[in-house]
Amino acid sequence: MIKFIISTTVVLLFVKSSIAAKFPDDIEKCKAADLKCLPEIITKVIRMVPNGHRGLHLLPIDPLHVNEIKITQEHESPVNINLVLSNTDIIGLRNVEVTKVKGFEKDPTNVLFEAEAALKQVALLGRYKIDGRVLILPIQGNGKSNLTLDNLTFKIKFKTTQTYKNSKVYIQTKDFLFGFDTTRLHINFENLFNGDKALSDNMNLFLNENWKDILEELKPAINEAFSQIFNTIINTIFAKIAYSDIYLD
Repeated sequence: MIKFIISTTVVLLFVKSSIAAKFPDDIEKCKAADLKCLPEIITKVIRMVPNGHRGLHLLPIDPLHVNEIKITQEHESPVNINLVLSNTDIIGLRNVEVTKVKGFEKDPTNVLFEAEAALKQVALLGRYKIDGRVLILPIQGNGKSNLTLDNLTFKIKFKTTQTYKNSKVYIQTKDFLFGFDTTRLHINFENLFNGDKALSDNMNLFLNENWKDILEELKPAINEAFSQIFNTIINTIFAKIAYSDIYLD
């Protein structure tokens, strides 16, 4: 069995404070379990706050800065690499469209929350360091990286735990899952093989010609990394805003 070791550190997304916050007046609300209204409002809110939102205690989410993502795989995998993405900006999240939700009921106890969303394109721009073997070829290098996904669709699922503060329910996620599909992954690693341009160009060409096979091997690790990122963002809001305050009375 392939083993993935992922370490993801997200730059601070919120003000560290235990003080509860009022739901911001400039954000529209839906009734609980209104599965038509909720996708529209969630989409609208995300597009409102790419530069952050003080009322939600969020710093900028587009670009969303991630300090480090590490992917390590054992030798059984055809993609046997140690890959570190560092100081990476995820660009394009402001254009997300939430297409479907389930759950989001008035009482969150034992409810499975689900959301599906789509993005025409999202890019991860930053630094990389890689060493190992991809399919049949050795690979090593470090420098600038660009990983761009076209027509991305993704789904998140989670349950919640509940706590009470000031007679109101606050939630945090548990059993958080993230999964995605894409029609194309574009890969560009600069400075492969100590800057040998011919070898670097050929390897990037090989990676892009075989992107489907490569992505299939890396998907569990990528899912886990993005699960940690989105889980952090969602729990930031839920830690400050009472669950009942999210909905219309």
